[in-house]
Amino acid sequence: MTKTIRKRNKLGQFTKASPWTKISFMKVNPSKIVASILIFLLTLGFSGVQQTNAYYNDVENSESNSFSATMLDFILTNNNLEKVIGPEALGEISHASVAMPEDDSLPMQYDVSTSVDITSNTDFCSGLTVEAKLNGITKYNGPLPGLASATTTTFGSWEFRFDLPPNVSIPHGAQCDVSVLFSAWRADIANKIDSSWHDEETLNISFTARMVVLNEIFANPNGGVAPKDREYIELYNNGSTSVDTLGWQISEIAGTTETFYPIVASGAVSRQVQPYNGASTIISAGGFLVLEFGGSASHLNNDGDTVKLYDNAITDSHTYPSIPAGKSVVRFPNGIGVWVDPEPTPGEPNRVSMQDLIDAGLDQETIQLILALLSERGETLLSEEPIEEVIENPIEEIIDTEIIDEEIVEDPVDEIIDTEVIDEEIIEEEIVEEPIEATEESQSETPEAILPEESIITEESQEVNSEEVMEEVIEESVLPDVIQGESVDEVIDLEVVDEEVIDEEIIEDPVEEIIEVIDEVVIPEETIIEEPQPEADQPSASSFAEATDGQEEATAGEVEPETN
Repeated sequence: MTKTIRKRNKLGQFTKASPWTKISFMKVNPSKIVASILIFLLTLGFSGVQQTNAYYNDVENSESNSFSATMLDFILTNNNLEKVIGPEALGEISHASVAMPEDDSLPMQYDVSTSVDITSNTDFCSGLTVEAKLNGITKYNGPLPGLASATTTTFGSWEFRFDLPPNVSIPHGAQCDVSVLFSAWRADIANKIDSSWHDEETLNISFTARMVVLNEIFANPNGGVAPKDREYIELYNNGSTSVDTLGWQISEIAGTTETFYPIVASGAVSRQVQPYNGASTIISAGGFLVLEFGGSASHLNNDGDTVKLYDNAITDSHTYPSIPAGKSVVRFPNGIGVWVDPEPTPGEPNRVSMQDLIDAGLDQETIQLILALLSERGETLLSEEPIEEVIENPIEEIIDTEIIDEEIVEDPVDEIIDTEVIDEEIIEEEIVEEPIEATEESQSETPEAILPEESIITEESQEVNSEEVMEEVIEESVLPDVIQGESVDEVIDLEVVDEEVIDEEIIEDPVEEIIEVIDEVVIPEETIIEEPQPEADQPSASSFAEATDGQEEATAGEVEPETN
């Protein structure tokens, strides 16, 4: 029940209370009002919240636990190679890299493979060859793009020898970029893809083809017809395309100073070079270019110098020793061979003899290499005469199946018998029959070796008889080289036998002696020639000369053998 509070007025009368009057009698509590406002506001705020995130944390301590890590790693030293390479003989490029595992690395195995950059000249890369050795043992030998090695656990020194064979024809400046990949994985995992541990190292190779090279250097002119009247340098193009050398440079080094001579088209002045006789600076494939120095001064040292050829970078170089006047140093065969010093041949193929190769101090192996290169190109030496210094067994090489060298036939009796110089002195017909029969016997019975001198002339009386025969038979000087590979029929010519008579008892012994000598000369083709006996055991030429009483001396034993 609501209690009504009534208030009296001044007169003491009760009056009717106003609605606001009730309010004024209510007790106001401020804290309740504030709480009510907060509740209201919170109600409005929470009405917009749909999801609340909560986070949970926990900390625990783990004791007596340890963690460790390992690795699989190796290093490859000297892993970049950038070189210029050409088809010259002895122009191989060598390179070495060392593959070694790092300390504390897991045991590993690895293989080697090769990839060729797609921007490379395909013919150039395919033409390059490489021999790869691991610790001195050959692991691969073949074309560079196929370089690979089977899986191995052996580490150490990798040695490479790169070469461009002379039969490879490519443009000058062609590029070949190759990556040689060394890929390693755990040694206890058979397949590389199954191993979670890997390491790879790469050998980066970049080759540039050197096809235009120095081919001849003429540093010491000795007069003559131009261009041999002045210094010149000749270039040769081994490449498959023409090359313009305008703007290239030639250099020579005097002491420690290198002087450069740019190649100009014409009008060369001092410290410039130009093509001889107005030729073009363009060298055709397989062609020559002779460059002469501007001005009249000498530029190349006669006692030795180093000449270099540059395009953008150094292309070729050669250091020559002292050069005799009028001689040049040349590559032989052209563009690819070794350097020798024959006669100058400006603008023409170099011509070299076997003697030039020997004089250059080349060993037998190098000479055989040059001969092989010549054969491959279809070329020959300037002279095909064999040289004793090159032949290991000169006796076997000199003896031909049809011709016996004069050096082997040294018996004076052999040399004085000539089919054309037998005078028309008389041998009795009945006596002539005897040497004919002996001749037939000598043809039918082939001697197997040279008879010793003692078996030919054994008694002093025979020697005297031989001298008497010489007096009556020999009138003209005889040629020393007539008895070589001739038959007995050619030695004894029946047409020159006259009917005059010589005493039989004088003729018998010397005829037998001459026939014995003929037997010695007629040697079968396959018989091995033994060296002659010392001259002291042989009859000398002077004894026969004395017997001729003033006639011309026989030249037997004094003629030097010809070189074949």
